[in-house]
Amino acid sequence: MVNHPNPPVPTVELSNTGAESAPFIYFDGVVTGGIHHGTIRLELAAGTIVPTPDGKTKTVHVITGHLRCSPSAAAELRKAIDGALLLLTPAKGQPS
Repeated sequence: MVNHPNPPVPTVELSNTGAESAPFIYFDGVVTGGIHHGTIRLELAAGTIVPTPDGKTKTVHVITGHLRCSPSAAAELRKAIDGALLLLTPAKGQPS
């Protein structure tokens, strides 16, 4: 048996229909998280500014998404987020 140091990554085929109608989900933070029957559950929220009757404004936090996934999908999401965060890290010799 050959030991591959970098095993091939299986390709995922994405449908060419429906991608343009998938929602964009923006959030400022995760307000709660947990598990239920082995499923990862995260509630995403964002702050919005709303007017008040006295002419001022206040910030209200609203749920923008309910994220549900398997533990393996959560690990893939974490890996993708970690990779994206690395792109924000300045290269050596670059100003931060």
